[in-house]
Amino acid sequence: MKLATRKPFTKSVTFAIILANVIVWLLQLFTYPVVDDAFALTPSEALSGHFYQFFTYMFLHATYVETAAGVTIYPGHLVINMFVFAIFGFQLEQSLGTKKFIVLYILSGMGSAMFYIAAMSLLHGAIGAGLIGASGAVFGVLAAYAFLYPTSWVYMLGFFPMPAAVMLVFLLVEETFFGLMGLEPGVANFGHVGGVLSGLIIMAIWKISSREKKTNFENFEFVWE
Repeated sequence: MKLATRKPFTKSVTFAIILANVIVWLLQLFTYPVVDDAFALTPSEALSGHFYQFFTYMFLHATYVETAAGVTIYPGHLVINMFVFAIFGFQLEQSLGTKKFIVLYILSGMGSAMFYIAAMSLLHGAIGAGLIGASGAVFGVLAAYAFLYPTSWVYMLGFFPMPAAVMLVFLLVEETFFGLMGLEPGVANFGHVGGVLSGLIIMAIWKISSREKKTNFENFEFVWE
């Protein structure tokens, strides 16, 4: 009998996604703005036939930022997203399995963009500005982690310990408030909200489906002859 072992982190989907984001960021950096123009999510284009943008945008991140000294390289957007993703992603992938984890990540990212467009259209009468970044997908992963491990203690902002479920509620309220008040220009707060909601919906569907399968299985009568 062999003991079950965890596969090396370099062979995990979480690591592959992080690596893909880093590679794409480097491509963006050296080809700017070619990759951004081709694969960022522009709501008007995405809704009129360029549906691939709902997928590709989540692998792009900001590369440059304007400062008082001029334009400078900015890796912060990528680093923050991938750091948070790594914290929750590796463990969640082990819990869900590779296939479900991939589905969760992709659908959370896509759901994030759709919710952002719907919210901006409803609240502001416009479908919103262009989107780039894995934030929505990462928020979906974070939501799934809190769904599975609600009492697991995590450190908010690296300093404030709290149960994962409490952290998720705090983030959901915070992002909704910031989005409604427009307190973070340039940040798609409703995209973050959409990522959380997408992650929770996906996990709820899987849980209900799992219960139904167990119930159906229990209805069978086994006879040994």
